[in-house]
Amino acid sequence: MKNISLTFTLILCFQYTFAQTISLDKVKFDTIQSSNQYKVFDLPYEIADINSAGRLFSDANLFYKRGQTDLASKLLKKAIKKQPNEYEYHYLQAYVMMDLGKYKESVKHAEAAVKLKPNDWKMLYVLAIAKYASKDYLSANVEFSRAIELDPSQVKLYEGRAYVKDALNDPLAAYDDFNLAVYVKPTYINAYIGRAKMLYKLEKYKEALDDFSSVLVRKPNQADALYYRGICWKMLGNIQNACSDMVLAAQNGNEAAIKELKVTCNR
Repeated sequence: MKNISLTFTLILCFQYTFAQTISLDKVKFDTIQSSNQYKVFDLPYEIADINSAGRLFSDANLFYKRGQTDLASKLLKKAIKKQPNEYEYHYLQAYVMMDLGKYKESVKHAEAAVKLKPNDWKMLYVLAIAKYASKDYLSANVEFSRAIELDPSQVKLYEGRAYVKDALNDPLAAYDDFNLAVYVKPTYINAYIGRAKMLYKLEKYKEALDDFSSVLVRKPNQADALYYRGICWKMLGNIQNACSDMVLAAQNGNEAAIKELKVTCNR
């Protein structure tokens, strides 16, 4: 599953809404969500000097929230030129560059943010997902691990590192991290979905089915969970249940389920 449409996802300590999910390598990687946990830099808009770095940054943040990413990038570039040692400017620019698909630039600004504020897990987090986006999975793994050392209570860090390990073709290690994510935040649905997918890759279909079922108790129309549970049913030899899940998955927009219906269910 390759190709990046940056949304994964999806940041929460200072909180700006920059993209809902980061879908990296066609894997839903929910890294940036709007939630009280991660908010970004809402500076007062009424900064007097329109040419000051602070005003440029404030305007860039507002434009980014509105989806005007190119303009946000240009304003941040000017702000950074005026005040190159403000970690917030590099931090936001790292996300902006990632959203624009300029991953090397994103890494550069994330590294600058980490250098300016090395003991903040959020700086390492943006660096880790920028490395992931640029397919430097080994470095991404290191940065996620460093961030976890700074704050082991952040569920997104385990989730992110799990996707990295999956990209490194280590589903067992990825399973362990998704399991940690479930432990840290038992209500986090994406952790159960990720863990179940790793169980499926490990050919533990019954255990995977149980995890997908627990997701569907909470979200009955979760198309991804319906599709994969259907596949698990198929692997366990229960074609009737498999087709039932595939129908629901297809109705909820899962394209793979539509194809599977033709192959397995003759529909």
